[in-house]
Amino acid sequence: MDQKWLSDLAFLVDITELLNVLNVRLQGKDQFITQLFDHVKAFKQKLLLLRRHLSAGILAHFPCLREAGMMKEKVPEYDAVLSNLIQEFDRRFEDFRHSAADFELCSQPFTISVDTVSDDLQMELNDLQCDSELKHKFRSQPLIDFYKCVPANRYPKMCKQAQVMLSLFGSTYLCEQTFSLMNLNKCKLRSSLTDSQIHNVMTLSISQLQPNLEKLLKNKDQLHVSH
Repeated sequence: MDQKWLSDLAFLVDITELLNVLNVRLQGKDQFITQLFDHVKAFKQKLLLLRRHLSAGILAHFPCLREAGMMKEKVPEYDAVLSNLIQEFDRRFEDFRHSAADFELCSQPFTISVDTVSDDLQMELNDLQCDSELKHKFRSQPLIDFYKCVPANRYPKMCKQAQVMLSLFGSTYLCEQTFSLMNLNKCKLRSSLTDSQIHNVMTLSISQLQPNLEKLLKNKDQLHVSH
């Protein structure tokens, strides 16, 4: 078998596996844009690590290439592939990089330097970082639950900043899920559903709100069982 072809295939398999792992991490619900950006940053750092290892002849993170046997003359070619991949990620996520400071402020409000944020947020951020009660809640609660505990009357600008960041859609997961549910519900056997009925079905399918049945029943008139 052609050793060069086998080496190229093994290298491609290793890189594709890393891309598949990243793809899975970027999917799913209940992920904020700050978390997704962390995954992208981590992937870029992995590519930089792979370049350093490749130039040193270390194949610890290239299992398939290590098994197939890397040819030294292929190193410049593989390094160019990794370099191009890094540049492509930088280009595709350029907008995210420009918002990196805002992401850090939202996800790490107690460790970010006050000097790095905008002037209008510095005073509130300083007060927030000195609030020991909120600091404890930040360590013990999910991010969205923490910001629910931040008093809007004391930290209005910080709360507004968090609302903007947490409301950003980091992926198309919800759109894809909604479209799949619509196709599942509006099939040939249910083709007579009206737009209003579809809207109600989609609301029930997608919403995470749990109805308070006990309260709803109390607000209704007495039920009469038919004979």
